Amino acid sequence: MNHEKEDKFIRRRVNLTIKKGMIIAFAFIVLMCMGVIVRLFYIKSEYGKEYSRAVLAQRIYQSRSLASKRGSILDRNGIILARSEKQYNVIIDPHQILDKDYYLEPSVEAIVTYLGYDEEEIRNLIRDNPESSYIVYEKDADYTRISRYKEYQASKSKVVGVWFEEEFARIYPYSSLASHVIGFVNSEGAGSYGLEQYYNNDLSGIAGLSYTYFDSDLKQQKPTKEAVDGYELVTTIDYNVQRIVEEKIKNFLDTIGAKNIGVIVMDPNDASVLAMASNREYDLNNPRDLSPYYSESELMLMSEQEKLQKRYEMWKNYCISDTYEPGSTFKTITVAGALDENSISTEDSFYCAGFSEVGGWRIGCNNKYGHGTLSLTQSLMKSCNCALMEIASKLGKESFYKYQSKFGFGAKTGIDLPGESSGILIPLKNLNETELATSSFGTTFNVTMIQIAAAYASIINGGTYYQPHVVREIRRSDKTVVSSYNDMGVRQTISEGTASFIRNALYMTVENGTATPAKVDGYLIGGKTGTAQKRPREEKRFVVSFAGFAPVTDPRVLIYIVIDEVADPELSASSSPATRLCASIMKEILPYLGVYPDGDIDYHVDVEMLAAMEEDYDPFEDQNNAEVLPEGLDVENE
Repeated sequence: MNHEKEDKFIRRRVNLTIKKGMIIAFAFIVLMCMGVIVRLFYIKSEYGKEYSRAVLAQRIYQSRSLASKRGSILDRNGIILARSEKQYNVIIDPHQILDKDYYLEPSVEAIVTYLGYDEEEIRNLIRDNPESSYIVYEKDADYTRISRYKEYQASKSKVVGVWFEEEFARIYPYSSLASHVIGFVNSEGAGSYGLEQYYNNDLSGIAGLSYTYFDSDLKQQKPTKEAVDGYELVTTIDYNVQRIVEEKIKNFLDTIGAKNIGVIVMDPNDASVLAMASNREYDLNNPRDLSPYYSESELMLMSEQEKLQKRYEMWKNYCISDTYEPGSTFKTITVAGALDENSISTEDSFYCAGFSEVGGWRIGCNNKYGHGTLSLTQSLMKSCNCALMEIASKLGKESFYKYQSKFGFGAKTGIDLPGESSGILIPLKNLNETELATSSFGTTFNVTMIQIAAAYASIINGGTYYQPHVVREIRRSDKTVVSSYNDMGVRQTISEGTASFIRNALYMTVENGTATPAKVDGYLIGGKTGTAQKRPREEKRFVVSFAGFAPVTDPRVLIYIVIDEVADPELSASSSPATRLCASIMKEILPYLGVYPDGDIDYHVDVEMLAAMEEDYDPFEDQNNAEVLPEGLDVENE
């Protein structure tokens, strides 16, 4: 019993101790809370205004971006090819309109009366979006309505909640002209393809910012950081030359037809591009439109992925992105390299039996009956494969590969356009006897159009290689030049003596060789044809080409044409469609560029050499007086 009493007593004392501790703790907490409350009241009364200022100073109540004006793109003569026009978007701020009861009615009335919107629609918009401060209600609104609203609103303090956002729309005055060169601007305002993409940072400028905030004295501040307009581009493109080229391409497609055509017109003295076009031009103001190329039923059957792929194909610049075997236009490079290395001389002669045995393979010439004995000039004139294989053998694979690289093949030219390809060369270690032979006349490796054009410019201007380019200068809107093209040559490819011989030989090629359809009355035209058979060889599909220039004595214009799969089967393996197209372009652009006919032009050339060429020339030797593809074996890359 005594033990039980003691236990009860101990438990009571413990419980009492615990209760006392809890009461003390509770009292302490209450006192602490009271102290905090008292302190908060003290801070509010003494420092509340300062804290409010600090908080408000950090709060931006309204901000908006100020669009920069994208720079224009001009042709070499100042014709505007792309420009930006200001437009106004109507922005409605329901949150501000509902901020005060007396804002709603006068604001809605002003919107309906002066902007011409439907009253019920506006009321529903405000009611359904009470927390929104930015709703784009109309894009590119008529400025007359905007002016009337602004004039009314300026005198009515209760009319709120509408403001006008400025932005710039990209306009292409000539629609599809030079579309692959210019490119377009996407929905986010960034450049896509062409110059719009390559020079996007220069063209786009820097957006500005306007915002409102309260400073530490609770005064409203409205600073503005003005937008900086983009630079404008002055291109090397000539509007009239580009227009003529595109018209000629269209006419060719309408009358003869082809899978694709590429045309580059270049000033060979600095590799500036005067025109660049292919057959699949597109409307820059509506770049996603496929209807010019596909019927409504065809488009309906396409998936969105298929349509996107078709657009990529349409937007791609054939002249810099697609690769192909150059064919006999490359013979000029082979001869130039061999002459400059002194592997051959201008007095050498070569024998053609219609084929050559190389590395155990029989490789045919374009004349299966053989050309017989040919001079070096005649080897180019008649585009003799056998002569070129002999020349390449004398040059050697190391030097041949060196000149391929020296003339820019196997690497990007660096033209100021996106999407350029490098082409494909046979590596030096794989350039064996047979590969060297077939490469000498432009097969078994791939090039781009811009590579061939730049290489030919180097040959005919005296041996200086210039980087091809489309922009001449970048300048501010006040015409202050920011940067301009440096026309210093990149490297020397061949000597002036070699270049002079090649120019004369290519004149003979047009005057009395495989390129006679390229003649233009009154002008000295030089050039070289090319025909290449696409893979797989058994399908008999061809790429034909021609590189022509004028005048021979003082080259001012270079035109390079590639026609992929001529639709007419009788012409599909002949270079004559390319030479005739070149002649039709030359005939129009030469007078425009200030290059006029010379009248009697025989005194300009080596008359004795021309007479010798005429004595043994057979006009029926080649199809349509133009180069045709050899029937002999073509060797695959190993």
